[in-house]
Amino acid sequence: MIPTLILAATEPDPAPVGPDPGFPRTVVARAGPPIRASSARPNTMPSMTTPIEGTGTGAEMRGRHATNLELFLDLVFVFAVTQVAGVLGAGLTLEGFGRGLVLAWLVWWLWSQFTWLGTAIDLTDRSAAQFQVLASVPLTLLVAVAIPTAFDSGSLQFAGSYLAVNLWALGIQGRSLWRDPVTRSAWLHYAPLAALAPVVLVVGALLDDPARTVLWSAVALFNIGSAVAAGRGGRDGGSEWTIDPVHFVERHALFVIISLGEVVVAVGTSATTVDLGPVVALGLIAAAAVACTFWWTYFAFVPAAIELRLRAARGAERGNVARNVFTFGHFPIVFGLVLFAVAAKHVVAHPADPASAGDLAFLSGAVALFVGGIAGLQWQAVRRVAPERIAVIVAVATLSWVAGPLVPGLALLGLVAALIAGMQTLTLRRFLQTTRPDGSEPPG
Repeated sequence: MIPTLILAATEPDPAPVGPDPGFPRTVVARAGPPIRASSARPNTMPSMTTPIEGTGTGAEMRGRHATNLELFLDLVFVFAVTQVAGVLGAGLTLEGFGRGLVLAWLVWWLWSQFTWLGTAIDLTDRSAAQFQVLASVPLTLLVAVAIPTAFDSGSLQFAGSYLAVNLWALGIQGRSLWRDPVTRSAWLHYAPLAALAPVVLVVGALLDDPARTVLWSAVALFNIGSAVAAGRGGRDGGSEWTIDPVHFVERHALFVIISLGEVVVAVGTSATTVDLGPVVALGLIAAAAVACTFWWTYFAFVPAAIELRLRAARGAERGNVARNVFTFGHFPIVFGLVLFAVAAKHVVAHPADPASAGDLAFLSGAVALFVGGIAGLQWQAVRRVAPERIAVIVAVATLSWVAGPLVPGLALLGLVAALIAGMQTLTLRRFLQTTRPDGSEPPG
C-alpha cells in the first residue's frame, strides 16, 4: 500500500525567489496573477498547509492530490522497480550496470509520462480519460514482467508493450490538451520525438548486442530531446503546459517512497533467506538506518522547497522548471536508491564479511547519486549547494574504497548512516542559525 503524503516541511537555507519570503500553497493550472501568502501566520515559514489568500477558484487554491487510479498504476511501477533491481543485482558488472541504468530510465520515463498526463487532466472525474488510463494497467504490467529478459529472449515483448503503452499515454494526453490552442502547441512540440523514441526501442529489439544496447541507450536522448523541444516551444510563445504544483510534487515524492520501499523489501527479503541471528539483525538495522537517513534527507526539506520553486515559475517557465527539477532532477535520486537496495541486500545476507567490490561501487554510487541529486535540486531551487552534501559524497566514496574491503559490511553501513545523519544535522543547524523567523536571511 502506498500512503498519501502530507508534505509540511521547508528547505534549509532557502533564498527568496520573489518579493515574499516564500510562495503560498496555491495551485494554478496555467500562469496567473501573483498570489500572496496569508497574513494569518506572519512569523513562520510558509508550510505546505498554510492557508492563503489570492485569486482563482476554490479547486485551484487547494490543488489536486494523487488519485486512487494513479496509486493503483503506481503498484505496477513498484513491481517494475523490483525487476530493475533484480537486473542490477544479477551480475555486479559494468555491462549489468549499463543495462540496469537503461531499463531504469525507460521505467522512469514511462511513469513520468503518466505523471505529466495526470497533472494536466483531473482523473477523479468519471471521464473517458480515467478509463483510458485504467486500460493501460495490463500493458504496463506486461512491460514490467518483461524487464528481466529485456536484453535477451524477451526483448520484443518488452519493446512492443512499451511502444503500445507509451503511444497510448501520448494519445490520451494529446486528446485532452487539443482543446486549448496553447496546450495543443506544447503537445505538438513534444509529441514527434516522444513518439519516435519507443519505435527506436522496437527496432533495437530486432538487433543483437551490442547494437541493441547502443540503440536503446539512444532512446534516452530522444526522450530528453522531446522534453527540450517542448520547452523551446514555450520560449517561442503561445505554448504552455498545464501543471498543478501540489499534484506534481506529491507524485514525485510518492516515487521516492516507491524506491525507498524497494530498499525495505530487498533488505527484509535478504534477511529471511538466512538465519536471523544477532549479526544478521545488526546488518538489517544498519541497512534500515541508511534508508531512514535517505528518507530524512529528502522529506525534511525538499518537497516544500521545490514546490515553492514551481509556484514561483509563471507561464511557460513552469513547464521548464517541472522538467528540470522533477523529470530530469529526480532520476538520479530514485536510481541511487535502487543501487543502494541492491548493495544492502547483499550486505545483509553476509553482514560479518567485507562487502564485495561491486557492492562497494554500488554503495558509493548510490550515495553520490542520491545526495548529489538532492544538491542538484537545491541548486535548481535556490542557486546554492550545501557544502556538507558534497563532503559526504567524497567521504562515503573514500570510506568505501579504503575501509570497505577491510571492515564488516554492517559496520560500513553503520558509518554511512552516521555520515548522512551528520550531514542533515549540520544543514538543520545552519538553517536555524541563519534564517530569520519570516524565512528571510540576514544581510551579509
